[in-house]
Amino acid sequence: MIYRLLLNLYGVLPARVQEVAEWLLSTKTTAGVCVAAFDTDGRVLLFRHRYHPSGSWRLPGGHADRGELPEHALARELAEEGGALVQLDELVHVEVSERWPARMTMYYAGSLTQLPQRSTAEVTAWQLSRVDALPPGTPLHHRIAIERGAANRRHRKPDGNATGV
Repeated sequence: MIYRLLLNLYGVLPARVQEVAEWLLSTKTTAGVCVAAFDTDGRVLLFRHRYHPSGSWRLPGGHADRGELPEHALARELAEEGGALVQLDELVHVEVSERWPARMTMYYAGSLTQLPQRSTAEVTAWQLSRVDALPPGTPLHHRIAIERGAANRRHRKPDGNATGV
C-alpha cells in the first residue's frame, strides 16, 4: 500500500525532482580507469605512485570525474602523471571491488605513443616492463589487464586489425 502510494507520488513529480530523488536514494558508484600502455617492443608502462604501498608498480590511471568519459579520464590522468600519450585500443578488463562494491575499475589496452615527459608529485618513478617479467607487487587486476592486452596485441595483423581470434 505505502509502496504504491510512493510510486504514484513519484510519477507526478517533475523529471528533475525524480532525478535528484533517484540520486539521493541510489548507491553511489566510483569509476576508476587504468591503461596497459605497450611500446613498440611489447613492454608495458608501469608507475610507482606516491600514495600506493611502497614498492608497488601499477598501471597509469586514476578516478573518472562525475560525467567524464573513460577515454577523457585516462588522457587527464596521464597528463597529471607525467605527460605520457597513449592511443587506446580496447577495454580488456573490468574489476568490481570486493571490499568496496560501489567501486569499479575499467582497464584498457593501448599503444604508448609518448613516454612520460616530467616528474610529478604523484608519480615517483616509471619504467617499461616486459610482460613476462612484471615486478613483484604488481596487483592482480593490473596483471590480468596486462596479460589480456598483450594477448590481444599478438592476435592483431600488422595493420592493427584483429585477426578474428
